[in-house]
Amino acid sequence: MPAPLFIRRAVGVLPLVLAASLAPALASCRSPRATTASAPRSAAPAFYLGADISALDSPTRFGRGQPARPYQENGTPSDEMTILEHHGWTAFRLRVFVSPVRQAPDNSLANTIPLAKRIKASGALFLLDIHYSDTWADPQHQEIPVAWRGLPFDSLEHEVEIYSRNTIKALKDAGAMPDWVQVGNEITRGMLWPMGQLQVPGSTEYLPPQPYDSVTQWDHLTRLLKAGIRGVNEGAGDTPPRIAIHIDRGGDWATTKWFFDHLEAAHVPYDIIAESFYPPWRHGTLEQLQQNMQESAKRYHKDFLVAETGYGPSHAPDNPDMLWPVTPQGRLQFMVDLVNTVRRAPRGLGVLYWAPEYDVWNEDGTPGPAVFTLDHLGDLGTGPANHAPAPTDIGGH
Repeated sequence: MPAPLFIRRAVGVLPLVLAASLAPALASCRSPRATTASAPRSAAPAFYLGADISALDSPTRFGRGQPARPYQENGTPSDEMTILEHHGWTAFRLRVFVSPVRQAPDNSLANTIPLAKRIKASGALFLLDIHYSDTWADPQHQEIPVAWRGLPFDSLEHEVEIYSRNTIKALKDAGAMPDWVQVGNEITRGMLWPMGQLQVPGSTEYLPPQPYDSVTQWDHLTRLLKAGIRGVNEGAGDTPPRIAIHIDRGGDWATTKWFFDHLEAAHVPYDIIAESFYPPWRHGTLEQLQQNMQESAKRYHKDFLVAETGYGPSHAPDNPDMLWPVTPQGRLQFMVDLVNTVRRAPRGLGVLYWAPEYDVWNEDGTPGPAVFTLDHLGDLGTGPANHAPAPTDIGGH
């Protein structure tokens, strides 16, 4: 998702203990407290509804110096993570930038560890999103950190491995070992540009230096990914996390196939296909997302995570993907339709909302309608506002 604004993303994940009063129809969507770090990788996954809460403890939280929101529910002061967990949000993602951080919220490792410890102490499943940059990394920006610039490729590859190892080891030593780790953030066009930059078929934007050598660039990217994954596993020791590879093409099977076919051919070891799905950025329809999940499950046999989503004003003119009103109730309907789509699809692992503090809460800090997504999976599943595709006969959750 493009990031022309200072507002960007971060995701996190938090497992949930079911309240006895919940309707039985919702029980299958809510997960017990996570034990992912110690469970075998072959264990059947739960379904997670989660959020990116990286902004909670960033010193420049909203990027414009706004004071922290006074979160509350039923007149009782609280915080974003606690309220989301209370309503069944089962996962939280945190991003980490290379230090020193520039032109972005200070999500350095030092500032990430305290919030990571809170997530783990709550019993949450924790997804760490390593950007491999000292600022925002996304489909439009994948800058080599200033501290790493000028290195030859072999040295850069080594730096990625060492940085990954040290990051994970520091979190583990602090009692905040991630359950899942994203090696890169929205890397559809590669990472650490121009060293690992790709040219997406059919795209005329954000092109790598020409003439383009596809073989060399893919070799660079897959070596960087393998270095990052080696480093993560070295830092984790006997508690290896699940590895997620994250691109921004939730409704685009053709590009997904192009990207992950190259990873498979290079034998990149990963566990989760993680994709962004934002209708405001023309990421496709729910039918296209469902098709992508079906085809990915058949071809790669991996779990599929919508690692980022959100529903605000469109960033593209004449956008046919904006099927829901841009209102609090429309956002709730979007989330209900999206969750129902992903959980019914083959190997659908979960949905994570990016930076809910920007549009999911009411002005007074009380939870807006979308916070109650899990309570409405049944009663908003039919009717004229519903845009979720019919379930397929291919197994899901």
